[in-house]
Amino acid sequence: MIGLRNALERLWVRVYSRLARRSFKRCGRLTLHPSARIDHPERIVIDGANIGRLVWLYAVVDDTAGRTYDPDLRIGPGAVIGDFCHISCAERLHIGANVLLTRGVLVTDSLHVYDDPKSPIAAQGIKTRPTSIGEGSWLGNHSAVVGCSVGRHCVIGANAVVTRDVPDYCCVAGAPARIVRRLNERTGAWERVDDKDGAR
Repeated sequence: MIGLRNALERLWVRVYSRLARRSFKRCGRLTLHPSARIDHPERIVIDGANIGRLVWLYAVVDDTAGRTYDPDLRIGPGAVIGDFCHISCAERLHIGANVLLTRGVLVTDSLHVYDDPKSPIAAQGIKTRPTSIGEGSWLGNHSAVVGCSVGRHCVIGANAVVTRDVPDYCCVAGAPARIVRRLNERTGAWERVDDKDGAR
């Protein structure tokens, strides 16, 4: 019985993915679970990706303060967006080729403004900063990348909160995240880093 259910679900995902491709600004090879929520797919470019259950892809076109946006959200070929991930773009958010976002990852180029203590935060709009994840990087369960760039072939540890740029070939962990290992390109070995200033 379970095998039959799984086979029917795989068939439905294939059919749904083919139909959904037409909704995006541009779309290559795509596997999209029907439970995923996609806001403004006409603003999203997917060069090829596998998008899991209950993912939320959100191209932000306006905010609660009345400002409008022209989001540039791109997902590169071979990217895997795991179950329960949330990707939100109001300005520019690019996810490179063969990036793996595991379960429950948040990637966003925007934060809520809270300058006015007399107004509800939800009514003050957002501020943005271009954000990117370099090709071949891996983001661990429930990690967050907020308004910064992660380089190529990086490892972001589970539950890490990344708010500052991370260079290529680094491993970061913690909240706030800091670099804990870096590739020595001369020897090809990953070496420990004592970086008390965090990822930068």
